[in-house]
Amino acid sequence: MKKTLLFIAFLTLSLNANAQYVNVWKDGKLTFETKQKIDTEGDEDETDYDGENDVLGINMQIVTINQNVDKNSNTLKLVSREGCKNMYMDIIEDGRPFLPNYMSHYTVCRDGEDYVLNAVIYREDNKKAYDINLYCYDISVKQGIKVLESFKFLD
Repeated sequence: MKKTLLFIAFLTLSLNANAQYVNVWKDGKLTFETKQKIDTEGDEDETDYDGENDVLGINMQIVTINQNVDKNSNTLKLVSREGCKNMYMDIIEDGRPFLPNYMSHYTVCRDGEDYVLNAVIYREDNKKAYDINLYCYDISVKQGIKVLESFKFLD
């Protein structure tokens, strides 16, 4: 009996430790997963999303692009790097594309002690670019990349 209770307690803790929370940006028509719920405190609308929890912060903005973005170009890489420079952050590492069905790229920057993933997703179907700043307060860059890889569009 004691072993059964210990097993159930261990299983419950294991499931909770790996649990993911699906955050929804309704106006932006996308979701992303984190280990803790993101608190937006009403800071979201059709083109902007700002939120955070104890371990990360995230800011997103949607911009319409009126020109074609070539899949084979370095445009998104350059835009991602430029985002770090515009925020006066040191570029630590050039990232890579992170979503298989969309043009995307991230760059790892540093803001004091915190790492920031400056990412861009471009959707050809609606000519919109999603500019994302993911602040890794108390998570590793690798865990931050997992958050970026979890992005899904609702349409």
